[in-house]
Amino acid sequence: MATPSLPARTILIVKVAAVGDAVMALPMLSALRAMHPDAHLTWLCGKSIRPLLDAIPGIDAVREIDDSRLFSRNRAQRVAEVVRTWRVLKGKTFDLVLLAHRDRRYRLLTLPLRYRELRKLGAGRRAGPLCGRSHADEYVRMVTGLDDWHAQRFAPPQPTIVESAASGELIRFAAGRPVVALAPGGARNAARTSPLKRWPLDRYVRLAERLAHRGFGVVVVGDPTEAWVSDAFGQTAALDLVGRTTIPELLGVLARCAATVAHDSGPLHLATLTGCPVVALFGPTHPDAFAARDRPVHVLWPGQQLPCAPCYDGREFAACDNNLCMQMIEIDDVMHRLDGFMQARLAPDARRPRS
Repeated sequence: MATPSLPARTILIVKVAAVGDAVMALPMLSALRAMHPDAHLTWLCGKSIRPLLDAIPGIDAVREIDDSRLFSRNRAQRVAEVVRTWRVLKGKTFDLVLLAHRDRRYRLLTLPLRYRELRKLGAGRRAGPLCGRSHADEYVRMVTGLDDWHAQRFAPPQPTIVESAASGELIRFAAGRPVVALAPGGARNAARTSPLKRWPLDRYVRLAERLAHRGFGVVVVGDPTEAWVSDAFGQTAALDLVGRTTIPELLGVLARCAATVAHDSGPLHLATLTGCPVVALFGPTHPDAFAARDRPVHVLWPGQQLPCAPCYDGREFAACDNNLCMQMIEIDDVMHRLDGFMQARLAPDARRPRS
């Protein structure tokens, strides 16, 4: 997979994706800007992640596809959305097109384009993403073509943090206390819901109670479809911001938290973007592939002891009705990791002003 012989002046990224997948793909923007600093960069994305990309510097234009229609069970809706996308892209010319999906069906979206070079995730001499390698690094590999000791790791661009009414409410609620964010929902995109990735909801509720008893503030976050999360926390002292923030506003909330607890989902990845320490709860997916390696992320994955874990192969999960791999994560273990974050936060070196 060689790099283009000439600098690319116009680049298109095709990445529809869910929020977590989009966050993991962001390091390729940094790689692109390092290699093609003056290029005009366009991203074709799903409607659900448009607010995230609008908060990311370095993207010159965003073209939107209705991913709810693209992944609809109604074949006519799927076809109509592909055709609508063709009309949006018709006549466009790019030096480089990056198809950041390994599913060949996304190639359909690029059919009306004219381009000098097309690169696909997992193409080349070695298919991928490679087992055990960070997906973030795999997106960079697609951009650079480097797959040996010359390869470089790139950090994602820093998003624009939006201070909102939710941030102000969090400040008043915290009243000087460290606040821990909990994200019990997520694990869902326009194509499907993946409940196997979720830590049991009652564990999150009991964790909130333990944290409140220890003097921490607790904020619960999620999107507008997750009212069932709010209902579960109704008898706790937690601040409920479920469904009350846009993605940029949620970044602003997470940036003010002392730590975040989340399973493999969009909020987990958003928290890593802000630099907020994360206790990441893994079960059916492999943390080596999905957990950020250059951020303060502490992974809990006791389910790796099971012969069936991980069961996600990049496309499908096992036909499982009992996610024991997630149920093995104990509240005490989460509290222990959070205590480690808090001790580091309060250590003398952490409090000392930087010169």
